[in-house]
Amino acid sequence: MWEAIETPRPAAWRVIFKGLTLLEHLVKNGSERCVDDARNHSHLLRNLDKFNYYEGTVDRGVGVREKGKQITEMLQDDERIREERGKARQL
Repeated sequence: MWEAIETPRPAAWRVIFKGLTLLEHLVKNGSERCVDDARNHSHLLRNLDKFNYYEGTVDRGVGVREKGKQITEMLQDDERIREERGKARQL
């Protein structure tokens, strides 16, 4: 998963986005170790706010930037993680 997120090729935006989606799922539904591991790799997530990739005139990097921002904000707030994990358990 971290290898997918670290991919240096912007053209691989789909792989990066899928890696972020998996990370979000693991943070919400996985063990506490997943949260700790995500926090240890938070520097990678913060770097995604500069991610850019355009196909013609369409900005394909916006999804990666937004998802990275959402995960980073969630990892910085313990209460929000507890809420999200509680919601995930109810489903």
